[in-house]
Amino acid sequence: MQFDQNSKVGDLLGNAAAKAVLDKHLPGFSTNPMTGMAGGFALSQLAAFPQANISSEVLASIVSDLAAIEE
Repeated sequence: MQFDQNSKVGDLLGNAAAKAVLDKHLPGFSTNPMTGMAGGFALSQLAAFPQANISSEVLASIVSDLAAIEE
């Protein structure tokens, strides 16, 4: 499975390598109780919410690292 900015947060959290990428760029993201409510959102949708505090630079870094995941 190839991950990108349109990948659902729930799918990313369900994959160990993708989860590690999220934790690298967003420390504590995967353990935050509020994250579960975002499972159905695409990563790009989540980044559009100011409350998520995900800058365009961080999003680009996450997407780049996700693209490097080999499965």
